Amino acid sequence: MQVHPDIAALRSDRAPQREAQTLILAARNAWAAEEGASELLAELEAYGEGAPLEACPVLEAVFTGQGEAERLMHALVKHYCKAIAENPLGHPPFRIGFNGVSTSILLGRSGRAQMMLQAREPGTFDNPSYILPDATRLDAVLAGEAQGRIVRRVVRGETACRFDEEVVALRAGGRYAFDLSSESLMIDVVDTRFVVLRLMRTAENPAPAREYCAETGAFLHQCAGNIATSRLEALIATLGRMGREDAAPAIAAIALDEGDSSLRWQAVREALSLDSKTGFAALAEIAARAGDPLAANAGALRAQLCETYPQFAQWEARQCPA
Repeated sequence: MQVHPDIAALRSDRAPQREAQTLILAARNAWAAEEGASELLAELEAYGEGAPLEACPVLEAVFTGQGEAERLMHALVKHYCKAIAENPLGHPPFRIGFNGVSTSILLGRSGRAQMMLQAREPGTFDNPSYILPDATRLDAVLAGEAQGRIVRRVVRGETACRFDEEVVALRAGGRYAFDLSSESLMIDVVDTRFVVLRLMRTAENPAPAREYCAETGAFLHQCAGNIATSRLEALIATLGRMGREDAAPAIAAIALDEGDSSLRWQAVREALSLDSKTGFAALAEIAARAGDPLAANAGALRAQLCETYPQFAQWEARQCPA
């Protein structure tokens, strides 16, 4: 294995790495000192806490006016490109992702809001489905050219929706606002690298994100709108796959708690799988609750289990006082 001399040197002397990182962080401070940059980051915090855009004048100017987004991002690039060129071992203090087609740089996150730079390479793209999260989004197009469609849901059903489309030519200087719970921007063709400064904010109590087939409008899938809920769903699923019977009471408690219906229903299923008695007790309690959004589904599943497995009905009968 070949190791570059600069990398090998770090094994015996870490000072160059620390020095490079200090200079990279100095570039961040230099950008924050630019006119409007520190205000932008401060207003991102207020916006993330629920402040309206009109109460954040710099953010409003960046995402609805002309020139301010370009000026601030040009200053950001100027400081960081210079610092990275002079300190190639330094790491920008941003989360960066690249999948061969798209690049995403998270510039800041606060509360329910996040601001990012996104770029998409030239090409033609297929959009087989539409995903509608419970969030709002503002886009400031900084560079490039692309062809796209604004897709809007006009009729919503339980199993399918109908969408209308508006074809748009996307160019530098464009400003767009979306209520992502009912509309989205689909990029079909990128002619020259398409760069967008994007501001997103999730709803205070977000409903699940829903995915629909682009061709038929059929409902395909939904996932939790809150990242904390998604993590808990993943944790519950992992415990289920591990066969952790000792976790069944805690999972059943999540099923009985108030909160996201999708998370609670998954908890019911995993509790039943890990410990049928514990899971069935939680299921029966939910079915008996007036006003619980899961009561009807829980009642139907309880009846199905009692019919298929009479042991459940017998056990339930023994729990009732004589």
